[in-house]
Amino acid sequence: MFIGTKKRTIIKTFSWRLVAILNSFLVLTVNLTDNNFLNALYMNITGFIMYYVFERIWNKIKYGRLTE
Repeated sequence: MFIGTKKRTIIKTFSWRLVAILNSFLVLTVNLTDNNFLNALYMNITGFIMYYVFERIWNKIKYGRLTE
C-alpha cells in the first residue's frame, strides 16, 4: 500500500484532464453519427476504456509515492 503525495495527485489530475479533452476532441471530430445521444455514449465508452488504461499506467509509476 502507498500514499500519494499532493504533487503526484496534481500531476495525475492534470494529465487525466488532458487525456479526457483529447478523447472528447477525437470522438467529436470523427462524428460517427449525427445523433448527439450516440456521440455522448461513444464518448463515455471510450472515456471509460481510456480511464482504465490511464489508471493501470499510473499504478506502475513510482513518482510521488510514500510507503506506509
